[in-house]
Amino acid sequence: MKMGTKGVPVHLTHMTKPPQILIVEDEILIAMDLEDMVAEMGGTAIASAHTIQAAIKLAESIEADAAILDVDVAGQLVFPVADILAARGIPFLFNTGHSAEDILRARYESAPICRKPTLPRQLKSALKQLLSSKNDSIGSAPLPA
Repeated sequence: MKMGTKGVPVHLTHMTKPPQILIVEDEILIAMDLEDMVAEMGGTAIASAHTIQAAIKLAESIEADAAILDVDVAGQLVFPVADILAARGIPFLFNTGHSAEDILRARYESAPICRKPTLPRQLKSALKQLLSSKNDSIGSAPLPA
């Protein structure tokens, strides 16, 4: 774990409140790993969806600070979920093995893309940057480097 200047761990709890993260992933073990990673960083995985239908319902109603999205969820593309999150101003990143990176960049140019198998440090860095940019845009204290 990275340490701050005073020997205090640097992670997501430096936000005004622990970030609430929505996870959309059809592979249960990967979803569990993502939940653990978010918890290690000081955040809360407030919900995990394993189908597009469940993810759409959550995206429409849940109060999340960010989301981690797999692109291919049980054979369906996650685009309807990403569209809802974008319309609600909830930032998201893609954690995917899907090969259509050019399509993702065209539709969601500001969304970070992490390629599976993703190294934990890459995913953590992308999530921190995502949350930092959201906090900067709403005037909250930025996360430490």
